[in-house]
Order: sequence, then C-alpha cells, then structure tokens
Amino acid sequence: MLGSELTVFALILRERGHGATFVSVLLAAGTVSMIAMVPIAGWIADRFSTKQIIPFTSALQAALIISLIYQHNMILITITVFLSSSCGAIENPAFMALMPTLVAPADFTKQMGFAQTLYALAGLAAPAFGGVLVAQTGYKTPFVIDAVTFVILAFAPTLLGVDRKSEAAAAGEKIKASDGMKFIFQNRYLRALAILISAFLFAAGTLSIANLFLLTKVLHTSVFIFGLSGAASALGMILGGVLLMQITIQVSQQPKAITIVLGGTALCIIGMSFAGHWSIVLILDLFLGILISILTNLISTIFIQRSPSDMRGRIGAALNAFINLGMIGALLISGPLIDWLGTRKLLLVAGIAALVILAVFGPAIFHDEVPASEE
Repeated sequence: MLGSELTVFALILRERGHGATFVSVLLAAGTVSMIAMVPIAGWIADRFSTKQIIPFTSALQAALIISLIYQHNMILITITVFLSSSCGAIENPAFMALMPTLVAPADFTKQMGFAQTLYALAGLAAPAFGGVLVAQTGYKTPFVIDAVTFVILAFAPTLLGVDRKSEAAAAGEKIKASDGMKFIFQNRYLRALAILISAFLFAAGTLSIANLFLLTKVLHTSVFIFGLSGAASALGMILGGVLLMQITIQVSQQPKAITIVLGGTALCIIGMSFAGHWSIVLILDLFLGILISILTNLISTIFIQRSPSDMRGRIGAALNAFINLGMIGALLISGPLIDWLGTRKLLLVAGIAALVILAVFGPAIFHDEVPASEE
C-alpha cells in the first residue's frame, strides 16, 4: 500500500505541469477501473485460485509501474494507470475471498480493522516519505520501490503457504460474472447495506472538495490548515481501525452499530455546514475519519460473513463497485453543486439527504437473514 501511495504521489507531482485537468483524469482512471472491472474481477477471483491470480497480477503491476518511469505521453500514462488499477481491482476481491480461509468468523472485524490501520498509516506517511524521496533521489525511486513491493507480493502466497481454491471450478460448474450483483439485490439485507454505503460515501465524499472551499474560501484559512484537515481525516481512519481491533461486534448487534455510525456520519456532515472556525472542521474531520473507517470495514465484514464461499470473489467485487460508485459520484458532482448551492448549503443538503436515505433503507437492515458462514 505504501508503495502504491508513493507512486500516486510522485506521478501527480511529476505530471502537475500538464495542468489540473490531467491530474484529475489520472486520479479518475485509477478509480473508474475499480467499477469497470467489477464483472471480470469477481469472475476471476472465483474461477482461479489465489496462487494463480496474485503472482500474475502483481508481476504485471510491477512491469506497468516500471514503465511509468519512461513514459511521458499523457494518453499512455493514463492507460497505464488504468491497467495497473485494474490489476488491483482483481486482487481486492481475491484477497477478500481468501480472508475467511485464514481468520475465524468472529475475528473478521478485528482483521479488517488491522488492515484499515495499515492502509491509513500508508496514506498518512506517503506524502512525507515521497516528498523526501523525490527531493533527494528524483522521481524514479518511488516507482522502483512500488515495483519491488509488487514483486514481493507476487511470491507472497507461495512463501506464506496460503491459497483459496475455486470451489465452482473444481466442481466443473459454470461461473457467471453477474451472480455477485444478483445475490446482493436478491438479499434484502445486503441490498439495503449496499445502497446505504454508496449513498453515505457519496455524502461524505463531497467533503473532499467542499473542505478545500470551506477552509480557504469561507473561513479564509491557509493551505496549511487544509493540509491539517487531511491529516485529521487520516488520523481518524487509523483510530477507527485501532478501535475495531479492540472490540467484538456480535452479529446481532451489527444493525444497531451500522445505524449509529451512519447517523453519526450524517450529523458530522451537517455540523460541518455550520462550522464557524477551522478547529471545528478539524475535529469533525477526525470523527468522520473514525466513522467512515468503522462503516466500510464493518460492512465489508458483513458481506464476507453472508457470502457463500464459492461466490465471495464476485460479491466482494460487487461491493467494491458500490463503494467506488459513491466516491466517484461525489468527485464528479461536488464541484458543480458548490458553484450552484455554495459550500455550506451543499454540506447541509448532503447531510440531510443522508439522514433521509437512512430513514428509508435503514429499517431493512434490522430484518437480517442468516449469514452464509453460519448456516
């Protein structure tokens, strides 16, 4: 994760001369692939074993990252970023499907919290570490470090002796790529959760752009304070991951926990719209980081617990699509909405809309169905 964050940091820094639009396109290319690859990513995760998938995708990513050192054409760079992220889109459901073979069901939430902590630490450390690397060694080193981490990852399943074999392939069954999405929509509980997390990440995602204008234009603070806002969010993600590692949320308590987290997220967004000082914004950023960390990891745990073992890859890929759809939607529409409504009104509307969505779809999550892992 740290290697990938270093590559993103170095690439954006190197290509900033092409303008903000190209930087936005690069970031979009890396995110859109997570949705575009959903059907094939889930199919691959359930059709092939971990030892077949990870070595291939990781080796390909290493080669693609190294190629970025020598690429300066904007179109080729964008295609390379898309392809590398597409490999990641395949790896995510493969790892999600592998986890239940390594961790007891009762420890899923703690394991997700541990992973979230590592991801957040990587995201927090990458800008500082990347800045030093670029300043001292140039742009090449971050790419090389990232490529080396992917080479190590390629050998990891074999070295660690872990593998999740395809049950359907072993039984000679035909695997349909659309089965993951169908399973979610046919399950009232999972359908409601998927809609809720997509909508709430959309609402929270408006902050990624709104925060910049709220702090620098509305509250007239410095860019440094805006940087602290990002650090507060990252720290919140770390604290959320640490919290999940310390507690055990029973299956019967999951709907109540999700409702509390979703309600808290909406109230934080609404509170942000009334913030009169930058310190209030930073405090709310911290709490939002904690809540979003708990939300995404708890829902991922629930989907793993309720997924049939032979469909975990496709269901995991479908969940990733809902998550990324909310985030991408927020990035695309936040700017125009800020121009139309203004920063404070956008945050207020987003928070109220989130509460309405919770009121509409929230009751469905209290009508739980028996988890696949507990049948």
